[in-house]
Amino acid sequence: MSIREENARPGTKAWWGVQHAPAGAIEGYVTQTSALPGGRVEFCVSTAPVARYRIVIFRLGWYGGRGGREECRTAGNIGLARPVPRPDDLTGLARAGWPVTDVVVVPPDAVSGQWLAHLELTSGPHAGTVALVPFVVRPAPGTNPAVLVQMPVNTLQAYNHWAGKCLYTSNSTNGVAAVKVSFDRPVPAWKESNLNSKAPFHYDLPLVRWLEREGYDVGYQTDVDTHRAPWSLVSPRLIVTCGHDEYWTLEMRDAFDAARDRGTSLAFMGANLCYWQVRYEDDERTLVEYRSWSGDPEQDERLKTVKWRDLTPERPERHLLGVQYDGGLTHPTKLFDYAVDPAAVTHPWGQAAGFDDRSPVPKVVGYEWDALDTGDPPPGLTRFLTYDGELGNASCVGWVAASGARIFSAGSLALPFALDDWTRGQGVDARVQRLVRAAFDDMLT
Repeated sequence: MSIREENARPGTKAWWGVQHAPAGAIEGYVTQTSALPGGRVEFCVSTAPVARYRIVIFRLGWYGGRGGREECRTAGNIGLARPVPRPDDLTGLARAGWPVTDVVVVPPDAVSGQWLAHLELTSGPHAGTVALVPFVVRPAPGTNPAVLVQMPVNTLQAYNHWAGKCLYTSNSTNGVAAVKVSFDRPVPAWKESNLNSKAPFHYDLPLVRWLEREGYDVGYQTDVDTHRAPWSLVSPRLIVTCGHDEYWTLEMRDAFDAARDRGTSLAFMGANLCYWQVRYEDDERTLVEYRSWSGDPEQDERLKTVKWRDLTPERPERHLLGVQYDGGLTHPTKLFDYAVDPAAVTHPWGQAAGFDDRSPVPKVVGYEWDALDTGDPPPGLTRFLTYDGELGNASCVGWVAASGARIFSAGSLALPFALDDWTRGQGVDARVQRLVRAAFDDMLT
């Protein structure tokens, strides 16, 4: 089934209109970040106190603006309270290690996409409240969508401070960050979660909704999938990174570099991307990131968990994206305007966008953004949108690699807010929609 056919099916808004469960009432996680059509999705669920619950599964997309479609639901189960582990004293690793309580089989004809499970309490003092557990359904073997979107689950876990530890001091007990975080754990209750551990509901969904509304032949996988199967980047004509895709393994970076060098076009639809090198342990269920040459016990210097630009030899992000994070940061509610660069008016993508009036694109720079290194720009780079401010500069750019691959970098986490108003709720910018459409169409041909 095509994306257009899938999104023509009846949709629902029930995937979002929920009352979030309080801390500990119901929480859970899946044992793998993605599944194939016909595959199993295993859930590990805890309820406190003991209560009945059910799981309702949705696929997220456009669906006439409703944003989701219910796919299936379980008959119900009885939940038990599961223990919260004490983080490891040396690494901060906290792995729930709960048993599998529920198994959902993805329909064999399922369409690849961002899927969402509601863990819904049906009895007890918190009946009717819900915990959200996202996962991805990958393209069925042999389908080879023209556009492949990488969903950044690494970043979600980096910011997930369930049991008191994540990769950030600000969200970790006693101000001491973990150097290892586990995928085998829930995220905290909605009101307690960091914005980035609430993915894909903030920075990712506007792009997903826009891609599906436009009817692109699109498939989805996670960054864990790219690591496991770097050959998955061989078939698509356009590879897109979604949202805050900050943490990459060596296998991921090598796969993207190789795709670019083969002539595959790349679109980076966020910012602060490919910033830290990480490693996996425990069959890709533990994310490792020391942020220090001396602190990382790994002897292979290629695998040190430091910034890509700090490796020896260095591999700065700008050599892949054209831009890179340079400290541009503000509060998520404080967004700045992108100005139209004069070069955009004469570039074919900019001409298609209709930037002739040169009026700014409002409220799309933040909360992090990427800057152009004017001393080391890729050959033939064009700036479409720019921001110059005290907190650092931002640039939305396009360029052509030596292989002929076309590269587009949004330069800001919030630029997709102009494609679809799901997150910002302040309307779209038709010029940005036309710019991205022109870029993607050019890349696909």
